Formats: sequence, structure tokens, C-alpha cells
Amino acid sequence: MPDWREIARRRLTPLALEAKRQEEIIAELADHLEDLYSDLVRQGKSEVEAVQSALSIAADWDELRREIQLVANEEVIMNYSLGPAGKRRFKTLWLPGACTIALSGILLRLLQIPSAPSPHVFWPQHDMPFIIYWQWFVCLPLVGGIGAYWSRHAGGKLLERALAASFPALALMCFPGLILPFMLVFQWIVHHNPPLVPSALFLLGWVVLPEAALLLGALPFFRGDAGESRPVVASH
Repeated sequence: MPDWREIARRRLTPLALEAKRQEEIIAELADHLEDLYSDLVRQGKSEVEAVQSALSIAADWDELRREIQLVANEEVIMNYSLGPAGKRRFKTLWLPGACTIALSGILLRLLQIPSAPSPHVFWPQHDMPFIIYWQWFVCLPLVGGIGAYWSRHAGGKLLERALAASFPALALMCFPGLILPFMLVFQWIVHHNPPLVPSALFLLGWVVLPEAALLLGALPFFRGDAGESRPVVASH
């Protein structure tokens, strides 16, 4: 059998990496080539044909070397800039959280197009309508479930799973948390009638209820160990 590690070393080196990391990459590639070679031999190919076919996975070894170097450099930069704890939190919290925000925003935007089903509108005050996109609430458990599952699959702890699922509601909470106090003070000074009811309804409709829906979808993924990837819903 060919010495796949030596073949990989000759074709990939030099790599501008630490010796230990370079050997790890060579060993990974050698194992992959050996597995491919063994499969081809079992399929009836001669040893020469199997070697040629295995080596043909990289038609341009110079390009493969550049790609490996680029990926390895990105790993070094991430480890240096974030550190081990930051890198882990990036995968278990910020990435799934960004996904839930994006998904919830896309769904809400789709519900605002003219052909979408009409939202529910009621008037807590005669001059102030309040709009509820009930279809959005129906979809939010799925969004929260995706965020919590992603976090759990990446090794996230219970709090990280809950936060990853809650990102859309937490982002919406930033707006009233910053704006509403100034609005209430302004309305009190100018009109002596702060909009308490609309403010409470805004918090209920855009923070409390979305948070409840997101966490409802995330609940099945609060169970199990971090990094567990088996599905929660049993197959029929």
C-alpha cells in the first residue's frame, strides 16, 4: 500500500504553519486518501488505477495548498481575536442568535407585502391603531426551535440555548427600552398624559408575546446534553 502520509507531505508542503498543525493537516489528508484508495480497490480497480483516482481528487495541488493555508490562517485569526471562550460563544450563541433574528425579520417582512394575509388591527385609543401580525406569532416557535437546536448542537448550555432562541424579542426590547422612557417623560411634560396603555400594549405585543412564542418552540431543545444532535421529535 502506498505511504499516503508521505505522498500528502510531498504534495502539500511547504505550508506556512506550525509544524504540529501542518502534520495534523497532512495526517487528515492521508487518512482520507487511504480510505478512498481502499474503497476503490474493493470496487475492483487495480492498485495503480486506485492510486491515480485517489490523487485525482485534487486536480490542482497548488490550489489545494492555498485553500488549506487560507482556512488555517482564518482559524488562527479567530483563535487569536476571540480566544477559546469567545470562539465557543460565537458558535453557541451569536451565530444561532443571528439566525433567529434574520428568520424572524424575513417572516415579518413577508407578512407585510400586499398579497399577505391581513394582520389583526384594533384601536386601544381613537387615534392610535395597534397591529398584531398573528401569523408571525404562529411561526415564531419554529424560529425559536431552530435557534435553540443550533446552539445545543454546537455545545451550548441551557442559558445559551434560551438566549439564542430569544434574540428577536431581545432585539425588539432594545427599542422600547431606549425610546419609551424619553417618550413618556416628554408626553408628561407637554401633555400631562403619558401614553401608558399604548406603551404597555407595545411591550406585550412586540416583546412579551414574541418571547413566549420563541421559548415555546425552544423548550424541546432545553433537554439533553450540549452538543447532542439527535432529533427530538420521534419519527413515525
